[in-house]
Amino acid sequence: MLTQTSSQAFKKIFTFSAGSETFGLPLHLLHEVVYPEHITRVPKAPAFMAGILTYGSETIPVLDISKKLCLAAPSIRVHHPAIIVNVNIDGETMQLALLVERFGKIVQFKHAETIKRKNIPFSSNSSKSSQLGQNSAVYTQSREAIRKFVSEELYRAGVRIRLINEATLFTKAELT
Repeated sequence: MLTQTSSQAFKKIFTFSAGSETFGLPLHLLHEVVYPEHITRVPKAPAFMAGILTYGSETIPVLDISKKLCLAAPSIRVHHPAIIVNVNIDGETMQLALLVERFGKIVQFKHAETIKRKNIPFSSNSSKSSQLGQNSAVYTQSREAIRKFVSEELYRAGVRIRLINEATLFTKAELT
């Protein structure tokens, strides 16, 4: 029987779009893909918290990944897709729903195919962002947020997939 070393072992990620970027989360975190019909707003919640939804017998927080990463939100936000993930935040396992623009696919890769980045480049496809220039406050916030939560990239079929470090994306204090 063949065994793979850790550098040769394949990893799987689930991809999704937010803003004009493509991101990936480890597949083992994915619980379900849903289209929430009703999200209840939470007063005085952070801007990236869209609200809560009832999922089975549980109530789980719904977070807008575009707002968390300071990316331009789509103009129409009706029946926004969500990814329900199981994450470990500050030592506690919990479920979160992440609002995304589009679901992607499952991508398999070897760790050696990823590129570690210290200075993650950021490109915006919107003409409005181009008019504002790269020194705008929104651009700077987005660039810093992406740099904080993304340390590796993977290229597939000409698409850059930014791998999100789920351990640093949210803290328990932000969610309570």
